[in-house]
Amino acid sequence: MALINFDFPTASARPVLAARPLAAATRASLKLHGSKPARLQLLDTHYHSPRTDEPHNGLPRDLYRPAVPITSTAASQIIPILYSQRKQRKPRPAIVPATICTPQDGNLAPEIHFPVQTVFAPDRPPYSRFVNRFDSREMLLVIDGSCINNGRSISQDEAPTGGCSFMYKNSSSSSTSYNTVAGGDPITFLFLNNKKTGPTSRPTGSVAFRLEDHGPTGHFAEHTSNRAKLRAVIAALQFRPWAGEGWRRVVILTDLSYIVYGATAWLPRWVARRWRKPRRSPRSEDGRPGSRFYANRDLWEELQRRIEELRGNGCEVSFWLVPGAGYDDVDGTGVGSSHIKQAKAAARMAARPMPEVQVVEFTRLCGIML
Repeated sequence: MALINFDFPTASARPVLAARPLAAATRASLKLHGSKPARLQLLDTHYHSPRTDEPHNGLPRDLYRPAVPITSTAASQIIPILYSQRKQRKPRPAIVPATICTPQDGNLAPEIHFPVQTVFAPDRPPYSRFVNRFDSREMLLVIDGSCINNGRSISQDEAPTGGCSFMYKNSSSSSTSYNTVAGGDPITFLFLNNKKTGPTSRPTGSVAFRLEDHGPTGHFAEHTSNRAKLRAVIAALQFRPWAGEGWRRVVILTDLSYIVYGATAWLPRWVARRWRKPRRSPRSEDGRPGSRFYANRDLWEELQRRIEELRGNGCEVSFWLVPGAGYDDVDGTGVGSSHIKQAKAAARMAARPMPEVQVVEFTRLCGIML
């Protein structure tokens, strides 16, 4: 004869003899030793005690369920049922990451490898893009982001502000924008409401905007430089239906390894670990223990959705990592990029405090400009 004892700390469980233990099997610890008495003891954060004759935590004695004697054969049939009703984790779908761009000529700078070319299409006027000189079905998107008071390094009381920017073609000299970068190229600032210039500036090939306070899931997230650049990638891929334009591959140009390796190598491991860091994860830059979870999960999942959407339409997304804006070598002997410098300047301008700019909710960009 085996003995299985179900103990519950509340009176609401008393009328149910078998259904409640089966539903609570996910928190059960079962010990069965041959013909010895077996006890199914429910583990709870507020109640963890075998059945006794004395009150526990101020609860009356009659709230405890008496032992239910059953045979060992019946116990061997009940035990598999208890374990089979435990909540099973559904396997996560396999993540197919983006690819790393391998230039056909590694000695060419991005400006020379992807020069500005005019594209002719039967259903629209001619438009310009950064097109691969070795493959006319590949185009280039330049992204960058910036954050003032990143990590609250300047002031602990002032909230950091981030700005994002991306380029998909050269800026027309005839376009008029709210501001220009040092090189004189105009920028389109989204979400701008200024009495002098109107609701927004005219369309150009460089787009900049303030990083939103809320992510795609609607939750608040503090601005960081990594988050601003990641948001810029999402905005660039969502801005136009690149697959609809006929591009076989879209190359993202950036100087941040966090973006490149995250999208091409780390993301499947993060998803497999359910976004939990290892126990012995390194500390943050200021020496304090970091979060238990990887940062920017909402943006990474939004980026992966867009990558898979483009892949489903026959357009692959690749990432090209180049040195930062401080590395100037655009004469064909290195891989520096003046595009990165221009995008970084636009992102810094978008991150500056502007009373007329207040972006809270995450906005999915959809550009109608050519």
